[in-house]
Amino acid sequence: MALRSRLATGSLIAVLGTVAAGVPAATTGPAAAATRAVPAAPAAPAAPAAPAAPATAATVDLAGWMGGMRAVLGDRPLNRIVMPGSHDSGSWSITRDSGVCSHGDQAGLANRFPSIAASLSRTQSGTIVDQLNGGARYFDLRLCKQGGRWFTYHGGPMGSQFFDAPDGRGGVVRGEVNGIAEWIRSHPQEVVIIRLSTAAAPDTARADNSEAVSALAAAIGGGAGHPYLADGSLSPTSTYDRFLAAGKRVVLIDDMATTGRPWAWGPGSQTYRGSYVQADTAWTDYVKALFDPHTLRKNFDAVLRRGDQVLDRAPAPADTGKFFVLQEIIDPSLSIPDLVLAQALEKIGAVPSSVADQYLLHLEHQLNPLVLAKLKGDWGTSNIAENMNIVMTDDVNQDGSGLLAGELQRGIIAQNTPPTTARTFYGAEIGADGSWSAPTPLAGYGGSFRFAGARESVAALPDGSTQILGRGLDGNLYHNIQSPGGAWQGWAPMAGVGGAAAFSGPEFAITGLPDGSAQVMAVGNDGHAYHNIRRADGSWQGWSSVAGDGGSGLLRIAEVSAAGMPDGSARFLVFGDDGRMRLGTRRADGSWTGWTVVAGVGAPDFRGSAPAIAALPGGDSQIAAIGLDGNVWHTVLRADGTRQGWSGPPGVSTARMGAGAIALTGLPDGNSRLLAVGLDGNVWHTLRDGQGAWAPWLPVPGPKGAGSFPGDRVALAGRPDGSTRLLVTTR
Repeated sequence: MALRSRLATGSLIAVLGTVAAGVPAATTGPAAAATRAVPAAPAAPAAPAAPAAPATAATVDLAGWMGGMRAVLGDRPLNRIVMPGSHDSGSWSITRDSGVCSHGDQAGLANRFPSIAASLSRTQSGTIVDQLNGGARYFDLRLCKQGGRWFTYHGGPMGSQFFDAPDGRGGVVRGEVNGIAEWIRSHPQEVVIIRLSTAAAPDTARADNSEAVSALAAAIGGGAGHPYLADGSLSPTSTYDRFLAAGKRVVLIDDMATTGRPWAWGPGSQTYRGSYVQADTAWTDYVKALFDPHTLRKNFDAVLRRGDQVLDRAPAPADTGKFFVLQEIIDPSLSIPDLVLAQALEKIGAVPSSVADQYLLHLEHQLNPLVLAKLKGDWGTSNIAENMNIVMTDDVNQDGSGLLAGELQRGIIAQNTPPTTARTFYGAEIGADGSWSAPTPLAGYGGSFRFAGARESVAALPDGSTQILGRGLDGNLYHNIQSPGGAWQGWAPMAGVGGAAAFSGPEFAITGLPDGSAQVMAVGNDGHAYHNIRRADGSWQGWSSVAGDGGSGLLRIAEVSAAGMPDGSARFLVFGDDGRMRLGTRRADGSWTGWTVVAGVGAPDFRGSAPAIAALPGGDSQIAAIGLDGNVWHTVLRADGTRQGWSGPPGVSTARMGAGAIALTGLPDGNSRLLAVGLDGNVWHTLRDGQGAWAPWLPVPGPKGAGSFPGDRVALAGRPDGSTRLLVTTR
């Protein structure tokens, strides 16, 4: 709106400015009509037949999307399923004439400015059954007790009657809850979460809340004993399949926790994680908004920016077992100047009543397409989507103004099958008995949700712990430790050379030593090799340059691998900047051997990429690398200094194994384990026994039960107990 037009509302704003609290904000109370009955709810559709093939977000029937996607969702905790949510679900029936809840937190304003309050309180255009059919599975239900009956409400304005009540003539006025109950009954594979909050007279508020909770349970619970309602045997972390196996279709959250019933979960079962953006509503803020033509866009940007911030952060430990409601809604308080003008212009026919009477919906119709764009863009990959659960919006049934019917809800549901974020670090374990743990993503630095980077290295220590180096997307080197029990210390940036705040470089390697220390060699951005030691007490020695061939000059390298030997020395296998493979050793006393060029396959030197070296218990070490032919080559450097000739493991279905990246580690029993990113892009593993025989290649299991793991880089380290720690970065 042009500034000149907005200035015309100045005198009206002065009147409203005396009300410091503003009008009902998007997160304040509900709404409902004091005496009107709800129109007969449309018949709920029958539960869809199980599809022949797993449905997708683009094709599934929104009225039965959970059941339609059970193959994807079945083993997933309910608080890890991404689902659409409805904000102020019952406010669809609010009008400027629908009455005011006497006990609503914005009742005073609603009585003084009924048309403004109503216009900023209606958040939905469809009935709750319409919202269920539109894909919503979380409902923010707010009820007000007025004149002995219960109505939906928002802040102050009321909507329609919710529970059945006598009509005063011997009959019954049917409430909206009946249509909801019928929908739940006819959709046995859908799980619905309802958070109920109530407004009533202060002296009877707790008793009235218990009355509403009990009435809701009786209506939607499936009969005697409320078999549809989830009880204390389940939790937000229970899987969808477990809910269905138990016959549970509804999670009822009692915001006041007054009943003590096992089927009435407390408010602590969910969290918003600070995702709502509350506008400042002092009178000076209204004046600022009046003079700022960009107020609305700033409000939209603030909502999306808060979403970025919340979704990028790992949940607090106390929140991991809760439902997470991301509030993608706007506080309309600072849009009052525009609304006042719109309602004035409506009187002369210059603004349609669809805007003047439903201004909050008018605003949300502009925000919702922006939310969908985020879901298809920044939020549309695994590192964000896996941090989602409930995405709560206004107007679940929006059809128009930049969105097709159901388009936003399908965009939300699609986050259950997002594309994998490239270069995300995943860890897995291979037990000494050969069993595998499921790959899990590593948490990020400084509380961020995931760690993504371009390179990784892992070292095993004598106490069973592992130390990890990772290169972040900022190009800097980070260090982390996993205790023998599995707990993580957390990422810490490594200090740079000569007191620099950070070490930045493309390649590095870490290895553990028998005394509990770890040694690191890294390539700086200047191409020189640098060496560092983390002592057993946790202190760092600091970076030092590494001498080059013949002890003169500085070593320039492109890639490096490291192996801590049983005698306390550390061997480093590198490719120099001239492309040749070299081997050097730092002895236990701290002195260095010279650098030896490693002979190739029928050539004076080996040239290729991805050097890998592993220590064996008897003092032997094994070497692997990818040759210029793209195949994996392997050799053994014996403890006496002699070397076996080059050979290599056969491929999965070819004579030789082609690869794009490899990693190698030794095990306490004399075996060694090799990882490779095959030419198909998937990660494979094999075992070489002490007699030199290679086992067949097997695929590394992927996340979420996938049979393969598309990878970019790999690292692994054999532990003293015979287990192996793996790191894989996604493609």
